Amino acid sequence: MKRMVTIATSLVLATTLSSPLYAGEDGAGCGPGKIVMQGKSGKDANTTAALVNLVVSWVIPPVIPFAMTTGTLGCDVTQQVSNEHEKETFFAKNEDNLTIEMARGEGEHLQSFASVMGIENQDQEVFFSHLQDNYENIVTSDNMLASIDVSMTEHPALVKYVQ
Repeated sequence: MKRMVTIATSLVLATTLSSPLYAGEDGAGCGPGKIVMQGKSGKDANTTAALVNLVVSWVIPPVIPFAMTTGTLGCDVTQQVSNEHEKETFFAKNEDNLTIEMARGEGEHLQSFASVMGIENQDQEVFFSHLQDNYENIVTSDNMLASIDVSMTEHPALVKYVQ
């Protein structure tokens, strides 16, 4: 039993602590790490920024989603993410929280998801309501993200956000 706990703990730590390794030369995104490492570049600076973001997300979990949705801590809410991979990655990492918040029609993860999707501020409430109204169809589908896109094509205010 003790060995299983050690293995499980090691796997959780390895998975969690490996995220800064992906910071690379392109940066670690936004957040407190970006502010701390402002003016520095390269893999070391970006890895340090990612580690700072990771520690802050453990200590004060709402900081990163709040920064992403409000444009603080170096996050640019006006820039639309057009990379399908980033949308898929965000959804995969936050699927459990997003599922809960879609049922409620509100939440920080849902706001961050709207930002990643490129949903403009004036359309976010419509987006949240739409996800809540279509919750059953979305969560029972084989591919929730594809189901969200399909449902958005049927909504006149949201169709413009589907690529």
